[in-house]
Amino acid sequence: MAVSPRFNHLWRRYKWILPMSFLLSLVFSVAAVTLCRVRGFSDMDPSFVFSLGADIVSLSICTVLLYSIGQDKDGSSEYMRTFALLIFSVSAVLFFDAAWIMVDGIKELRVWNLVICVFSYTVTTLLILFFWRYVVTALKLGGKFSRAANLIMNILLVPALISCMVNFFYPLYFSVSSEGVYTREPLFMWSQAYFFIGLVITAIGFFISKVSVKERLIAASFVLIPAANQVITLNSFELSTEYPAMLISIVLVFGVLVVSREKELIAKEKELYEAKVSVMVSQIQPHFMYNALTSIAMMCSIDPDTAREATVTFAKYLRGNMDSLKQTAPVEFEQELEHLKKYLYIEKLRFGDLLNIEYDIQATDFKLPLLSIQPLVENAVKHGVGMAEDGGTVKISARETDNAFEVIISDDGVGFDTSAEKPRDGRSHVGVENTKRRIAEMCGGEVKIESTVGKGTAATVILPKEGQRNEDTVS
Repeated sequence: MAVSPRFNHLWRRYKWILPMSFLLSLVFSVAAVTLCRVRGFSDMDPSFVFSLGADIVSLSICTVLLYSIGQDKDGSSEYMRTFALLIFSVSAVLFFDAAWIMVDGIKELRVWNLVICVFSYTVTTLLILFFWRYVVTALKLGGKFSRAANLIMNILLVPALISCMVNFFYPLYFSVSSEGVYTREPLFMWSQAYFFIGLVITAIGFFISKVSVKERLIAASFVLIPAANQVITLNSFELSTEYPAMLISIVLVFGVLVVSREKELIAKEKELYEAKVSVMVSQIQPHFMYNALTSIAMMCSIDPDTAREATVTFAKYLRGNMDSLKQTAPVEFEQELEHLKKYLYIEKLRFGDLLNIEYDIQATDFKLPLLSIQPLVENAVKHGVGMAEDGGTVKISARETDNAFEVIISDDGVGFDTSAEKPRDGRSHVGVENTKRRIAEMCGGEVKIESTVGKGTAATVILPKEGQRNEDTVS
């Protein structure tokens, strides 16, 4: 599915999220290890040492996952962006959890303990928001429920964050004694209100989502695994490792994501290959080869030199079509134009004076999928001027605008009603639809077709400059 222009715009604006998340997570990991070396473990309770080690290992895994997502060429999808924010918020929570373990109970670090706890509460609140955003994307939630839930989560986020910050000045949810020991206050349960509201909304989302049960269970694991871990550790080992437990579900989701992405890439490559084969076959259908060879045969007795040139041109044309099967990336427009001229040369032999060809090439420094223009030109020749009693002119133009390169194929033929149902002949419109899909998939572009009955047709291929500057992302 082609990415919408609106999303492309948003991604270009916020694409710094992935590298910034990775860098901050890396800083958290290095800082946690450095603090451990400075603090030491000699007077630390063994259960705290275990929890601290789990936090640091989990931090390192978060950093690696964020780096992997940042290296993914398709990491610009909305799903990957929300997933990256979720991983980053977990890494922030892990860091402050580890930092708290290292400073709690040290009188001289009382102020640091207070600061760390406030930030820990704050990033945990943001973690809940990012989890909800991830659920909306993963479960493909929409409609009135999604809009209402987003409104609730966004409105309640403000008082939730403010109440966390209040603890700097007043012990609302917790306090840090003069000895540097953290203690929960009676109003602590109110700090969990945002979490419980988000949990209820998320649970409703799980039930109304239309995705598979497997996908819903994978998303739910982010809550279920830490909750089960909390119950087990509190009653058995007196440890608190719910945050590292979150990472188990994240790794599970990431593993499923990698497998799904691999399947999607294989399917997309197969689809693009089939589209290229369809385009190639559409250009060398038996009727075209028959007409071309018939025209050449007639020229053999009338004009042998022209027949010889036409034979060589036709051979080069066929070779160009076969070579397209090996081409996986966009090609220079000049290469596409040269192949196009060979096709039009052959058609000119057949139509003679009934077909006039004009070129208005003002820009050539851009790329597009191979054989993406020819189906549009073929329609202009066959169904445009070819259907007109007195023939007509096919004009090929290329120009540069502020944001894109445009190729326009226009004719003054019979035209057609763009609102009418497409013919089910399995030929002309199939090539155009393949062209639209390939241009969208490989270059982020689009094809606009305008036509007026009795006046002609104009097909405009729009290729955004952004796609030209990022060839490695579209090949």
